Amino acid sequence: MNRADLSFLDGGPAPRPAHADLGSALRSAARQGNPEGLCFLDADGTETRMSYAELLDAASRILGGLRAAGTAPGETVLLQIRSEPELIAAFWGCVLGGFVPMPVAAGEPGTPGGPAAGPASGAEQLHRVWTRYGRPRTVLGAGQPVAPATRSDPGWPGALAGDTRRLLSHLPDRSWHRAGPDDPAVLLLTSGSTGTPKAVPLTHRNLLTRSAATAQANGLSVHTRSFNWMPLDHVGGLVLFHLRDVYLGAYQVHAPRSYVLQDPLRWLTVADRHRVCTTWAPNFAFQLLTDQAARLRGRSLDLSGLRYVMNGGEAVRATVVRAFLDLLRPFGLGSDVMYPGWGMSETSSGVIDMRFEPAAGDERYVPVGRPQPGTAVRCVDDDGDLVPQGTPGHLEVSGTAVTRGYHDNPVQNLRSFTADGWFRTGDRAFVESGRLTVTGRADDVIECGGVTCHSHEIEAVVEELDFVTPSYTVAGPVAVDGREELAVFFHRRGAVGAAEAEALIRRRVEERLGLNATRIVPVDPSDVPKTGIGKLRRSRLREQYEASAARCGGSPGTTPENGPGRPNGDDHLRARAARSATGVPAPWGTPGRRGRLSPGRLPGALGP
Repeated sequence: MNRADLSFLDGGPAPRPAHADLGSALRSAARQGNPEGLCFLDADGTETRMSYAELLDAASRILGGLRAAGTAPGETVLLQIRSEPELIAAFWGCVLGGFVPMPVAAGEPGTPGGPAAGPASGAEQLHRVWTRYGRPRTVLGAGQPVAPATRSDPGWPGALAGDTRRLLSHLPDRSWHRAGPDDPAVLLLTSGSTGTPKAVPLTHRNLLTRSAATAQANGLSVHTRSFNWMPLDHVGGLVLFHLRDVYLGAYQVHAPRSYVLQDPLRWLTVADRHRVCTTWAPNFAFQLLTDQAARLRGRSLDLSGLRYVMNGGEAVRATVVRAFLDLLRPFGLGSDVMYPGWGMSETSSGVIDMRFEPAAGDERYVPVGRPQPGTAVRCVDDDGDLVPQGTPGHLEVSGTAVTRGYHDNPVQNLRSFTADGWFRTGDRAFVESGRLTVTGRADDVIECGGVTCHSHEIEAVVEELDFVTPSYTVAGPVAVDGREELAVFFHRRGAVGAAEAEALIRRRVEERLGLNATRIVPVDPSDVPKTGIGKLRRSRLREQYEASAARCGGSPGTTPENGPGRPNGDDHLRARAARSATGVPAPWGTPGRRGRLSPGRLPGALGP
C-alpha cells in the first residue's frame, strides 16, 4: 500500500521561536508587549490589572524570597495558590530562578463537581502530591489550608518556603537564571480519576515551539486579545492561553471557572467589554450558553471581534456548535470562528485544530484538522502498524511539543512510549482527506450486537431531551451482583416526572443507538465528579455507584436528594440482566467483552 494511503499526518518543521527561553519571553513582553498586559477577574467580577512589567517585578520579588529560603536551580517547587495573579507571579518567580514549578489545584469553593471543590480536598491533594514527589519545597497562597498529615510531617517546616504575600514583600531579585532549551520549565499534573496524578515535565523548547506553531498556524500576534476562564494550574489555562500570550506579548483576560459557570452569559459580556478575539472552552460550555437562549433576548452585545473560538477538552458535538453559531449570529458572531481541536498535557496543550465546517445533517464525529508545525500524528493497529486512511486506529503523536516522559514514573513511560519514541495517547482516531478525526478513548468503547459507540455518544443523545440538564449526563457500564449493565446518570429538570424521564431516556438510547440502558439513575450536579476544566470523571462516578451497590445488596438507587452513593431502594433501579452464551452476564455488551470507561481525554481533549 502506498504510504500516502496510510494514516499519517505531518505538520512540517517546527518554527524557530522568537525567544530562547520563557524568561526571555516575559522580559520581552515587559519591554514591548501590549501595555494593557493582563486582567484578572475575581469570582464577583472585580478586576485586577497588571502590566507585563508589573508581572516581571512581582515575579522577581518572589524569586528573591525563594532564594532567601535556599531554593536552588533545578528544584521542584509546588504551588498551591488560589489567587490567580499571585499564582502567575509565583510561577514566573520559579521560571526566573531556574526552579521547576508544579502547580497543584487549590479548588474553587462553590464550583460543583470540581476536582477540589473545597479547602479540605485541596489540602488533601497537596498532601498526596507533596509526599509522592519527594516532599519538595512548597509555596502556598495566603491563608491556604494545610492537611493535618502534612502539618505534622517532620519535613514540612523545611519544605514550606512561605506564602505568596510574604514572598512578595522581598526586594526584587533581578539576577535571572538563563535556562537551556531542554531544561524543564514546568511539571503539570494530569487529572487522573483516583490517587496521585502523574506529573508531565515540559521543557522550554516544548512550550516555546508550541506557542510559535499555533501563532504561525492561526495568525496570532501582539494584537491578539484573549479570554480564558479555565484554571491556571491546568494545561489549557496555563499553556494554551497564558504562556502563549506572554510569548506574543498579547492582552489576556482570565477569570475563575466558577465566574462563568454561575452565569454562562458572563462569557459573552467579557468578550464584548474587552474586545476579545480569542477564547476557548470544552464543548459542554457552548451547550450551557445555548441553554440560556431565552435570556439573550433584548441584550446588546458586540461579538464581531471574535475570530478564533477554540473548542477542545472533550468530544466536540456538531449539533452544539451549530446551535451556538446560530444563536449568536444576531450579535455579530461570524459563522467561521469555531475551531475544534485536540491536544493534551503531554503535547503542551493543543497541537491540532481547524475551522469548523458546517454540513447538512449531524456528523457523528467532528474532524480536528491537520497537525500544527512541529507535530506529527499516526493511527496504528494493535501491532503498531499504520492503518489505511479511513480506518480507526490507536492515535500516536510525536514532535517538539511532546513531553519526553512522565516525571519519576519509569513504568508508565514504558507503557506510554513506543520503541521509536512516539507517544501513545490512548485515543482512537482515523485520518481521512488529510484531516484527523478523534473518535474517543480506546478504553471507552461500548459494543453491543454489532453497535459500537463511545460513552459521549450516548450522553449526547440523552442530552437532546429538554428535561435533561446539559453537562451532567454520564453513560457507561456498571458492575452489580456480578452483572455488567449499561447505566445512564442524569440530572432532571422541569415538570417531567421521574418515571416518565426514565422511560424516555431508555427509549431514546434504544431507538437512536440500539443499546439497552438497564439502569437510569438521577443525580444531583454536585454528585457528578469533574476535572478542573469540567470534563466528566466517568470512572469515579461508576466506582461510587458500584460501591453503593455492594453495600446495599445490588439495588442502589439515586435521587437528587441522596446522591449516587446513598441508597434509596427505588424499584426502577433494579437490574434486568441477561446472560451471554458463555454464561457471563453481559446485557449491554458483546458476549464475554467488557466495555471500559476512563476519565481520560476525549475527542478534542487538551488534557488528561
